[in-house]
Amino acid sequence: MKVRYRVVPKQNSKPAFYVNCDDKQVTIQAADSAFKTLVSLQERLAAWYKEKNISFDTIPTNATTSCCFAWKVDDDDEEFAPYYYAGGCGVGEFIEDVEAHRQKLEGENMPERGKSFAGNNDDEIDYADEFVPFMDAVELDYFNPDPTSYESVTTRNPSVSSSSSSTSSANSGHQHKGGKKYPQRAPKDAPTDEGMILGPRIEGTTSSIMGTVETPSVIFEGVFVGLDKRDTRTGKSIVNGSIVDDTNSMKFIKFTNSPEEGDALLKQLKKLQKVRVQGSVNFDDRFDKDYILSIRSIEAMEEDNTNERTEDRPDSRVELHLHTKMSDKDALVSIKDLFKTVKKWGHPAVAITDHGVVQAFPEAQALGKELGVKVIYGVEGYLVDDADLEKELSLDVVKRKDEAPRYHIILLAQNMVGLRNLYKMISISHLEYYKRRPRLPRSIIEEHREGILIGSACEAGELMQAIVKGSSKEELLTIASFYDYLEIQPHTNNTFLIRKGIVPDEQALIDMNKTVIELGEALNKRVCATCDVHYLTPEEKIYREIMLTACGFPDADEQPDLHLRTTDEMLASFPYLSEEKAYEVVVANTRAINDSIEDIKPVPDGTYSPKIEGADEAFTEMCYVNAKKIYGDPLPRVVQERLDYELDCIISNGYGVLYYIAHKLVKKSLDDGYLVGSRGSVGSSFAATMSEITEVNPLPPHYICPECKWSEFYENGEYAGGFDLPRRDCPNCGHPLQTNGHDIPFAIFLGFEGDKVPDIDLNFSGDYQAKAHKYTEELFGRDNVFKAGTIGTIADKTAFGYVKKYAELRNIQARSGFLEHLAKGFTNVKNTTGQHPGGIMVCPRDMDVHHFTPIQHPANKKESGVLTTHFDYHSIEGRMTKLDILGHDDPTIIRMLEDLTGIDAKTIPFDDPRTLSLFSSTEGIGLTPEQLQGDQVASLAVPECGTKFVRGMLEDSRPQTFSDLVRISGFSHGTNVWLDNAQELIKNGTCKLNEAISTRDDVMNFLIHRGMNKKNSFFVMENVRKGKGIEKRNKQGQATTEFEKEMRENNIPEWFIESCKKISYLFPRAHAVAYVMMAFRIAWFKVYHPLAFYAAYFSIRAKAFDLRIMTGDLNTQLKEFNRIKALDRGASPKEKDLMSALEVSMEMYQRGYRFINVDIQHSGARRFSIKDGALLPPFLAIDSLGETVADAIVEEREAKPFTSLKDLQRRCKVSATIIETMKELKCCGDLPEDEQMSLFG
Repeated sequence: MKVRYRVVPKQNSKPAFYVNCDDKQVTIQAADSAFKTLVSLQERLAAWYKEKNISFDTIPTNATTSCCFAWKVDDDDEEFAPYYYAGGCGVGEFIEDVEAHRQKLEGENMPERGKSFAGNNDDEIDYADEFVPFMDAVELDYFNPDPTSYESVTTRNPSVSSSSSSTSSANSGHQHKGGKKYPQRAPKDAPTDEGMILGPRIEGTTSSIMGTVETPSVIFEGVFVGLDKRDTRTGKSIVNGSIVDDTNSMKFIKFTNSPEEGDALLKQLKKLQKVRVQGSVNFDDRFDKDYILSIRSIEAMEEDNTNERTEDRPDSRVELHLHTKMSDKDALVSIKDLFKTVKKWGHPAVAITDHGVVQAFPEAQALGKELGVKVIYGVEGYLVDDADLEKELSLDVVKRKDEAPRYHIILLAQNMVGLRNLYKMISISHLEYYKRRPRLPRSIIEEHREGILIGSACEAGELMQAIVKGSSKEELLTIASFYDYLEIQPHTNNTFLIRKGIVPDEQALIDMNKTVIELGEALNKRVCATCDVHYLTPEEKIYREIMLTACGFPDADEQPDLHLRTTDEMLASFPYLSEEKAYEVVVANTRAINDSIEDIKPVPDGTYSPKIEGADEAFTEMCYVNAKKIYGDPLPRVVQERLDYELDCIISNGYGVLYYIAHKLVKKSLDDGYLVGSRGSVGSSFAATMSEITEVNPLPPHYICPECKWSEFYENGEYAGGFDLPRRDCPNCGHPLQTNGHDIPFAIFLGFEGDKVPDIDLNFSGDYQAKAHKYTEELFGRDNVFKAGTIGTIADKTAFGYVKKYAELRNIQARSGFLEHLAKGFTNVKNTTGQHPGGIMVCPRDMDVHHFTPIQHPANKKESGVLTTHFDYHSIEGRMTKLDILGHDDPTIIRMLEDLTGIDAKTIPFDDPRTLSLFSSTEGIGLTPEQLQGDQVASLAVPECGTKFVRGMLEDSRPQTFSDLVRISGFSHGTNVWLDNAQELIKNGTCKLNEAISTRDDVMNFLIHRGMNKKNSFFVMENVRKGKGIEKRNKQGQATTEFEKEMRENNIPEWFIESCKKISYLFPRAHAVAYVMMAFRIAWFKVYHPLAFYAAYFSIRAKAFDLRIMTGDLNTQLKEFNRIKALDRGASPKEKDLMSALEVSMEMYQRGYRFINVDIQHSGARRFSIKDGALLPPFLAIDSLGETVADAIVEEREAKPFTSLKDLQRRCKVSATIIETMKELKCCGDLPEDEQMSLFG
C-alpha cells in the first residue's frame, strides 16, 4: 500500500501538492501551475480522503505554485523527513511529526528510513536528481518531474543562491528554523554546452540498455525511434519514443511546459542521428508494465567513424554486379549511401544490376549527377534456352520442376543503343516470358545484343552451373564464348554448395574460379571479380537475414558476406591467385569494362508531349470565342489582359496541346452527361475555364450581365469570391446579373514566370472513368497509352512483422523499439508493382515508349490486360505527358441526383440561403441539434463537410458565404493550418474567418493587397505551402532572403507572420473551390429533394448497411448507434462504417422518411430507389450478396418473372445461404419454395 501525504503551507489551508510514499520510492505531483493541475485529482482525492475519514478541502483554481522535493537530512542524522518548498506561496514547512502524520493516514506504511535519491550526508543537501513520475500521470494527462528545471545545490551555505536568480521570494531559497537555507534549483531547460540539446552536460559511464533496471541516474548512447508528442489538457506537452542501442531499446518520456516547446523539441530530436542521454529509469506497473526512462539531458553525438572502412589508392576497382532495394525482397542497398561510399573511396564508377528489373535507373541517374558518380546501367537477367522454353510450352505444364532451366546473366548497356535494347528486353521478359521471374530466351538476347556487354554472372549463371556439373572443357568453352566477359566472385560467396553437398570442400570452390580464369585466357576474354553486392556494409547483413527468414529460407542465418568490398578487401579475397592475376581480375579488367561504357541517360531530358495537328490554334481560338460569348466583344480589360498573358505562356512553352487534350476529355464526358470536377491548381488558369476544362473562374470577383455583357470587377480584395456578391440587376438593361470569380493568381498553376509544366488533374465520375481511359486510346493510339506505373515497397507494419518473426524464431528477447529500429532497415525495399488509380502516360506517336521506359503488367499479372510503365511514374512524369483521369464520387452522385429529379445541377445558385444555412445551423432541414445527436450544423453526408472533424470546424467558425466554405475546405485539407493555428486565432478574436490563412492563394493575395512585391509574395507563398516557413534557406538551413523583414515593413500583422511559420502544407484555392462547388450542389438537393439526396448517399458513399436495423424504427437504430459508440476504439472497421451510415439514416428518419424492405419484384441491383415516399434498398444491401448475383437477379427478372425460390436460385446462381437470408428478411414476397408448392399449396 502507498501513503499519500498532503503538504500544506502554513499560511494557506488549501493543499499545495501531494507526496506519495511506499517502501521503495517517493513520488511528487507538482508543477508551475500546481493548483490547476491538481484540480484533475480532486474527485479521486476526495473519495480517498472520505474513505480515510479525513476532511478534504476543495482545491482552488486561481492559485499557482512552484515546488521541488528532496529528502532533508536532520542535524543529528537520526531522522529523514520529506521536505518541500512551495515557491508560489513563499512559505514552506517540514512535516516534522512524521510518526503522527503516518498514523493519521495509513498506519504501518512509512517509507524506509534512509532512502534518498541524492545520497545526502551531514554536510550537504542535494535535491533529487530525478523524480519518479506520479502514479496517475498518464490518466491525468500531465506530470512535470523535470529535474533540469533546477540548478544543482550541493551546500547549505546561506550565501549560495540559484545561478538563475529571480526577484520572487520563491527563487531565493527557504529559511528553515535553525537558520539553514535550502535554495531552489533555478529553471534551466536550455543546454549548457556545445552539442547539448537539452539539460546539463552529461558526464559518466555509458550503460547498455539490456539489463538496465530501476536507477536514479543512467547514461545511454543510441538513436531515437518512434518519436511522438501529445499535448495535455493542462497546456503542457509530453515528447516520447524509444532510445535504441546495440542491445535493446527502452521507452522514454520528456515533459515540456507548452505544446510549442514540445513541437520544437520533437522537431529537433527528429533531426538527430546518434545521441547520448541521461535520466532515471523507473518501472511503470500501470500501463507499459516495463521500465521507462525519464530524460534529463540529451547530447547530440558525432557518428563514430573509428571502424569505418576507407580506401586511398589511385587505382580503385569498379563493382560490376550490385543489387539495390529494387531487387524484389532480396537486397538492401540505398543508392544514395552507395554513391556516397563509392565517391569517398574514389571508385571511378559502379554498376547497378538488379534482378530482372531496371527500376533503380531514374534515381541512380539523378543522384549520380548530384554526387558526381558515373553509373553503369545494367540488369541481372534470367536466361533460358529457346529449346528448353519450347519444350516447356509444348508440355503446357505448371509444375516448377518442368519449367525451363533459367540462369543468371549480366547485361550492361554500353551506349544509348544498348540502353534501348535493354529496355526492350525488359519489356519482352515481363510481357511475354514471365513465369515467376521475367525470363529472357537466348534468341531475344542475340537479337538485341547491339550496345550490350554480356557477363556470365554468379554461381547461378550458366557457366558456373556447367562447371559444377562437370561439363567438358569443350562444352565450357562453347558456353563461355557467348559472353563478352566472365565473372568470378570471392569463393566464400558459394559456401552453401559445400553445405548442400554439391561440392566437397573449399578447394573445390577455389578451383571453380580458377577454371573460369583459364577459360578467359583461352578465349581472350576479360575475367572480372565482383562482389554480388546485396547490402552496403558488413553490419547490414542482419537485415538480409531477417528478410530471407520472412521469405521462408531455412538457411537465412548462413548467408555469405555480400557487402561492397574495398579494392584491398577484394584483392585479399583471392589469396590463391598471384598478385599480378589478382590485380588483373579485381582492378585492371573492371576498369577496362568501365572505360568501354559511355555516360548515358536512362531517362531523357526535356518534355515530350503528344502532337495534335493545329492544337495550339484550335485551343487559342476556343478560349477567345468562349470569352467573348460570356464577356462580350471587345473583352473587358481584366479579361483581355489575363487571357492574353496566359495564352502567351501556354503556347510559347509548348503546353497548348496539353490543354487541348484536357478539353477533349472533359467535353466527351459532358456530352455523355457526366460533370467533371477539377483537382489541384488547374482552376487557377482562366484559359482552362474558357476551354471548359474547369468550372472554376479565377478572375477577381465580378458581375456580368448575360444579356448586354455589362460587367464590374472588384480587384482590390473587397470580396473573397464572386458568389458572395449581393444579388442585383444590371444597371444598363435591368436583367439579373450573374456573379463569378474567385481571385486566384495564374502563378499558382504555372509558376511566377508561367513556365512550369501544367499538372491537369480531373475528377471524372467513377462510372465514367473507364470510358475516359478508353477515349485516350482513341485520341493517341492504343500503343501510345500506358497506365502510370507504381512501385510498392515493404510497409512499416510488414517490416516490423519480419523482425518480430525473426526474433521469435531465435528466442531473442527485445522490446518493440528495438524491433522498430531494425524494421527501418527495410525502408523503400521493393515488394511489388502497381498502377496509379487514374494516371495515364502518353507517348508521342513518332516515338517508341522505350525511349522513356520499359513496360509491364501491374504486379506482373498478365490476366489484368493492363500495360504500365516499368518505371514509377514520378520519375518520368516531366518527360512523358501524364493525364490524371481520376474516378470520384461527386460527379456520380450529381448524375444520380439529376436522373432522380430531372434538375440540371449546373443551374443551382451558389448563394442559396437555405443551402448555406446547413453549414452554420440545423434550420435548413427543419431539425434541432437535439434531434441530430447534438450536432449544431446539418452538413452530415455532404461531401467535404460531413465528417465529425469538419462539422466541428463549422460549429467553431459558422460560415455565412460560399467563400467561407472554401476556407473551411482549405483548413480541412491543409496541415497545421486549422488546429493550433487558425482555430485559435478565430476563437480569440485575433482575426476573422475571412482573414485567416486557409489556402496557398490567401498568402499571396494577402501580401499583394497590402503592398508587398508580387514576386516576393509568390516566393513566400511557395515556402509556406511546403511547410518551409517564410524565408528561402540554403542546405545549411541559413536564411538567404529577408521576406519577413519586408512583411513587417509592409505592416503585415504579426499573427499572420506567425501563422505562416506554423503551416506544414497548404491546399490550393482552386481545388477547394471545385470541391465546394460540387458539395454545394449536393447540399442543395439535401434541402430541396431529401429522398433523392439520401438515395444517392446510400447508393454511392455509404460503406455499410444493415437491413435488419435500418428498416427498423428510430429507437432500434439509436440503440445500435450507441452500442457501437460505446465500443470506442474497440469497434471494428465495419462497425465504424455502420455507425456513420446510421447517423445519416437517423437524420433521414427524423425528417420523416424511412427505408422499406428489399423487394424481389422492384429492388434494383446496386442502387437505392424511391418508392411510395420511402427508400427501397437494392439487393446489394443484403449481407453477403455480391454484385454478380445482384446484377443477375435484376437481369433475369426483366427477362422473365421468377416462379419460385428454386427458380430464383437456379437461374441466378444464388447460394442456399443467401436464399435463407432473403426468406428471413422477408424479401421474397409471395414466391413459393418451388413450382410444386404453387400447384398444390
